[in-house]
Amino acid sequence: MQKSIWAFRFLLLVTFLSVSLCCVSQNSYDEEVCLDKTPKELQKEWNKKQLLLGLKKALVYISYLNYSDRTNDRVFSGPDEFEPYSGKIIRNIEIKTLQPFGVSLEKPIADHYTRFQKFANKIQFKTREWAIRNELLFKQGERIVPIQFADTERNLWQRGTFKDLKIFINSVEGSEDLVDVIIVAQDRWSWSISTSAQYNKAVIGVEFDNLMGMPQSISQKVSVNYRKDNPYTVYGGYEYDNIKRSHIDISAEYQYENLSKGGEIAITRDFFSANTKWAGHIKAEVYKEAASVPNALAKAIPTNVFYHKEDVWLATAFKIPGIKTNSNDLRRIVLSGRMYRYTYMNRPFQKSNDGTQLFFNHSYFLGSVGLANWNYYVDHSVFSMGNAEYFSKGFNMAFVAGLDDDEEMQKRFYSGVEANYGGYIKNFGYLNSKVSYSGFLNKKSYEQLLFKWTNRFFSAPINLGRQIFVRQFITTHINLGFNRPADREIAMNNSNGVRGIFVNYIRGQRSYVFNFETDFYPKFKVLGFSSALFLFADIAVVQQNSLTDKQLYQGYGAGIRLRNLSLGINFFEFSFVYYPLFNLPDSKPYSLIATTDRRKGIPQENLFLPNILAPEF
Repeated sequence: MQKSIWAFRFLLLVTFLSVSLCCVSQNSYDEEVCLDKTPKELQKEWNKKQLLLGLKKALVYISYLNYSDRTNDRVFSGPDEFEPYSGKIIRNIEIKTLQPFGVSLEKPIADHYTRFQKFANKIQFKTREWAIRNELLFKQGERIVPIQFADTERNLWQRGTFKDLKIFINSVEGSEDLVDVIIVAQDRWSWSISTSAQYNKAVIGVEFDNLMGMPQSISQKVSVNYRKDNPYTVYGGYEYDNIKRSHIDISAEYQYENLSKGGEIAITRDFFSANTKWAGHIKAEVYKEAASVPNALAKAIPTNVFYHKEDVWLATAFKIPGIKTNSNDLRRIVLSGRMYRYTYMNRPFQKSNDGTQLFFNHSYFLGSVGLANWNYYVDHSVFSMGNAEYFSKGFNMAFVAGLDDDEEMQKRFYSGVEANYGGYIKNFGYLNSKVSYSGFLNKKSYEQLLFKWTNRFFSAPINLGRQIFVRQFITTHINLGFNRPADREIAMNNSNGVRGIFVNYIRGQRSYVFNFETDFYPKFKVLGFSSALFLFADIAVVQQNSLTDKQLYQGYGAGIRLRNLSLGINFFEFSFVYYPLFNLPDSKPYSLIATTDRRKGIPQENLFLPNILAPEF
């Protein structure tokens, strides 16, 4: 535990020194200023400059050890970028693959390569042309449909095997209808040796992406954890994408450590485009857990459980029958079904004395019918930094019903309805609103009812000078429960309320949560790091709480998000939260949180994901 705390302090010190040195580098070496300084002051400035250069060199060497190579975050504009070419006929499709080093999309031919670039390009697994062509949602001789081009570009990018890519459309001279399509993709380096010192562990491993030039990857890693009760973790996995152009992916992974041992396998096919007619997945996993850890700094909670889980989902989508629509109509009827089973083979108890730990066997079979909209809005630097982010756009609704089998509550009929809307208002921001109502029928009476209304808003960027822009985030969660059993109260914690609270003591029949956050995004990089500073206030009101009389909970704090793809840091967030008048058992009035996962975000609410088929608890 103490090692983890010192690791956090070290990280803070490094961050502070990096920012300070950057300020020195930007402000302290102007020649006109130096002329007014004494030799002693000039020597001091020179020492600072040398220290900064040394730190930059150290980061370069670290980047060689933890090489990610995803140094380009191209900002896509979605279907609008291809709209001017809508209806044009594709005369020819050409695919160009660039080497990972020494060239770029802007400069595809290089006159000089360094020794390292020559060596790295020579041992690179070049992506085979058919691997890219299999991802295309359009063919030669077809007319251009903008959404198909946008979906192709998004799918290729999300595969994670390209350093950069772009689809170009060129008009054919002498023809008003013909165009040529050129797809340029720059490979990432296939070989990746991962060594990193993180806030909670040190990792070493190897990963091979794009193995043999095909869409497959394999990884094997070992981490030394800063915990006495869980000193090491061994984990790895294999994945093959888009088997024979079917868009079916297969993956397997395992994990071995003191607190958790097990593995899982999955066969999946997503709704990868607006015209996808079916999707589904088959997933299975087996794990033995000695304890659960809410976060890296929390105390381990003994569990001693052995469980297996199976999850089967199948869905189909089609255009609204009986209504004539054009090729750009993105509305679909979605029919789906899901079977989910979670079974314990070993457990210490079914329910803890305080009701915060539940180990009940649970299974359900649910079906749904819904109206979905494939359209989406593309933005960047929202919850991440720089890369493209996708948000659903339009109206969606669904009715869900089926059988739920809970070991404690027994078999019950579950039904629910939900609707959501996502839209962007120019120069104002994006709003996603979701409302749902659900419950269980048990012996001719409805119980465990839940009404939910969630609104998520982020503003359009507001420039503060030339170097910084700001976004405002406002989120509200209203949960109204009726006729709910004592151990099925609504929990308010880190995932849906006040961040940094990882216990389940705060529960009640109803809750009202308000999250306010202001993010500052510098347009410049500091030592290769993209960053965002943020301030936040989380306020929650929990009514009819059976474990505490307190109703109002508050969290105020600040944090920083970092991204440095050359160092293999896709996302890192550190924040401090203070809780006024906080009196929960074994809890401090503050939290230090470090994570590599994005807790915040707006999920895809367009009903094309299997999470629509899960009981609302």
